[in-house]
Amino acid sequence: MIEKNKRFLTVNAFAESPFGGNPAAVFPQAEGLPQELMQAIARQLNLVETVFVLPGEQDADFRLRYFTPAAELPVAGHPTIAAWCALLHEGLIDIDKRNVYTQVNQAGKQEIKVERSKKRGRPIVTMKQPAARFFDADCTKEQAAAVFSIGVDAIDDRLPIHVVDSGLRHLVIPIRSLDALMAVKRQIEPLRELCTSNGVREAQLFCFETFDKSCQIHTRNICPREGVEDPACGVGNGALAAYLSRFYRYADNDFSLRIEQGNIVGMPSVIQTRVVRLKDELKVFVGGSGIVMMEGHFLV
Repeated sequence: MIEKNKRFLTVNAFAESPFGGNPAAVFPQAEGLPQELMQAIARQLNLVETVFVLPGEQDADFRLRYFTPAAELPVAGHPTIAAWCALLHEGLIDIDKRNVYTQVNQAGKQEIKVERSKKRGRPIVTMKQPAARFFDADCTKEQAAAVFSIGVDAIDDRLPIHVVDSGLRHLVIPIRSLDALMAVKRQIEPLRELCTSNGVREAQLFCFETFDKSCQIHTRNICPREGVEDPACGVGNGALAAYLSRFYRYADNDFSLRIEQGNIVGMPSVIQTRVVRLKDELKVFVGGSGIVMMEGHFLV
């Protein structure tokens, strides 16, 4: 028997206006779905990620599982933003009574804060990132330039090419100008080889020039897979914020950044990051707004 028994929403995460941001499918009440069906649903929907929200465990309010069309991920940024926006939309959380929650995923527990934007009333979700770890990169300027089809002088040699792990490993590469960053090409096989040799999932490229002057950084997430480039990457930008806390002028201070992404694919996104330095800990927070774009039921 076919039933309309699993409601889902498509939420554009890190969006400040409709049709911007990064879409994720959210199943806000996914209990009863076996893993193989979750994977099949993610393949059918064919978005960058689909997130399934399950009852909490380990004293967490909810458990989240993330699937690309090909595989499950331990943690993901923009689907987390989407999931909590969906929970609020569906009335499954009440932020007037409580706005700080915990979720658990394969990377561990995460603290989540849900508020409403003072300007537009849209939800703003902020997630605390797993503690960042830093690793030397096996990548020269010449290698990076060749893989991304740009000149060697486009790599900003004032900062290092470095690997940062804040739940997923990213190869962080500084680019000298916005024009150079927009000229970057995604060559899947050379990029896959570069990522494999560095033990990373994808590359996070950035520069200090922006389209929107209210932002301080422009970034692109370059992943070795077919399909549209990711318009916004929460975990990648969390890794970038941690990187900047170590290597840039923010090193001795707490700081917040508005980071833009997605212009290259016509889906502009804004990722809000905050870094708080304590004596024995570097806390990185990533947040943004989300807009519900579609609602439906999956026939299973």
